Amino acid sequence: MVGDQWSFKKDMNETPETNSVRAQIYDREYILRTDGDPERLQALCAALDERMKNIAATTGAVDTLKVAVLAALSIADDARIAREEAKKLDEAIGKRSTACVSIIDRLLS
Repeated sequence: MVGDQWSFKKDMNETPETNSVRAQIYDREYILRTDGDPERLQALCAALDERMKNIAATTGAVDTLKVAVLAALSIADDARIAREEAKKLDEAIGKRSTACVSIIDRLLS
């Protein structure tokens, strides 16, 4: 069964060449278009498919919409955690950089 066609664009203001990608997500086929890397989009679709199937298996949910919402919440939480970790790393690097500059200043004075 062929699903809907969707656009997946990096920048909605540009109109570069697009590539079509056929993807299977939660037992439904989609034809997606992207101006990015088709292999990356295929990998994202495969990851979403896996996430949805895992959620369905662990929760017993059978409603596609419910599984999709739970997958979206799970992915959003992963993104939030990654942003928080990146912020902590950025702060740690900033502190270390400041300490290094202080050491260099003392050595050069």
